Amino acid sequence: MANDDDVRVQVLSTSLVHAHNKTTPPSERIPLTPCDLRLLLVGTIQKGLLFRKPTAAAAAAFVDNLKSSFSAALASFYPFAGRLSADEHPEDGTATVYIDCNDAGAPFVHASAAGVSVADILDPVYIPPVLWSFFPLNWLRNHHGFDHPLAAVQVTELSDGIFVGWTISHAVADGATIWKFVKLWSALCRQGDDDSSSSTAAAFSRDWFIDEKHRPIKIPITKIEELEQEDDDKIVLKLKERILHFSRRKLEDLKSRANAEAADIAGFRGNISSLQSLISHLWRAQVIRNKNIPDPDSEEEAVFIVQVGLRSRFVPEDYFGNAVIPWPIVVKLKELSGGRDKGLGRVAAEVNKVVAGLTVEKLKGAVESWIENPKMPTVRGFVAGGMVLSSSPRFDVYGNDFGWGKPVAVRSGSGNKFDGKLTVYPGVENGSVDVEICLSPEMAARLESDTEFMAALE
Repeated sequence: MANDDDVRVQVLSTSLVHAHNKTTPPSERIPLTPCDLRLLLVGTIQKGLLFRKPTAAAAAAFVDNLKSSFSAALASFYPFAGRLSADEHPEDGTATVYIDCNDAGAPFVHASAAGVSVADILDPVYIPPVLWSFFPLNWLRNHHGFDHPLAAVQVTELSDGIFVGWTISHAVADGATIWKFVKLWSALCRQGDDDSSSSTAAAFSRDWFIDEKHRPIKIPITKIEELEQEDDDKIVLKLKERILHFSRRKLEDLKSRANAEAADIAGFRGNISSLQSLISHLWRAQVIRNKNIPDPDSEEEAVFIVQVGLRSRFVPEDYFGNAVIPWPIVVKLKELSGGRDKGLGRVAAEVNKVVAGLTVEKLKGAVESWIENPKMPTVRGFVAGGMVLSSSPRFDVYGNDFGWGKPVAVRSGSGNKFDGKLTVYPGVENGSVDVEICLSPEMAARLESDTEFMAALE
């Protein structure tokens, strides 16, 4: 592949796709919940799957098949074809934001990057910047959904592969909803059976979030005005992105080590999971080895934000929308920077205690607290904060076969990138995990020189 600056992605066609056989009344509107509204100022979700080039038979009409099956999948996930709307309440200076399910349509882009191969995406240590051009609707914030599509797809043909990328407003859906949509879309494309969409109906009711006393959810009109003024979408950061692969064996080693070290902590009786061990390993490497270590008497704290899922707690599994709450885990830096013999276990035990203490009552209380005092973070705010973990290794990423075989990799676009952002995916091998990490060049160089951290990779 030539230098990224020399690679040209050519748009071959763009069309607006509508939900197939949509029967929902055009007046239907779905109110945004606190979990949705808090994301209006940040970027969209941009994910994509990389495939080897289909056989000649499968490639004959693959673009048409992708487009028609995309339309069929939108019939079950029809809010993706809508737009945002708001009702103002002049009597108290507030507004209510909705998804207007008007089937305004979702763009479908067919593009070509003949100068890029699958190896050009997979082989480099750091993810090539050209990848961002494989996604539609770049640099949009979620609040732009009032005037722009809530979802869009771009299919980019490489010299020996295909990249299927999508951009979806994070104010209307989380990763769990989006991967279920992609699962349906890929099945429809592979099977060519529109009727299968009926078996994947989403739950659109907001009753689990909004009780009678809070209906409709109102946010101050000043917040709406802030949306119009917010324009930090191109924060200039020279980030480096790479995929860190942790094999099943390495994850088991981390888990065993964390539990062994935590066993000596007075009063701790928890069972640290593989994911909690991995989180702690990443946190220590980023905060301790790649930042200034305080003196022993410092009370400075480090923050790691995890996404706590509400499905299986008080929201149904097929819920359409955002059903996660960001939850901070706070530890003093001097504790994180403890000796190598106990540091991982100490941090992992704290992560375990925080997660175990998240009761339904506490999580519902966080939702109600937001309604009373709405807060909308910005990407600039994330940049100034600690580490943030997103996505989940439980998502069925590699089960999405559009008819050309399973994907060989998953990647993300430019949305919500900042120093300290971690995105977790399942690995290709069963039981393994891939972590996409965004770092400043200085932090990336220090991470590479961290022999303890790099030893856990495989």
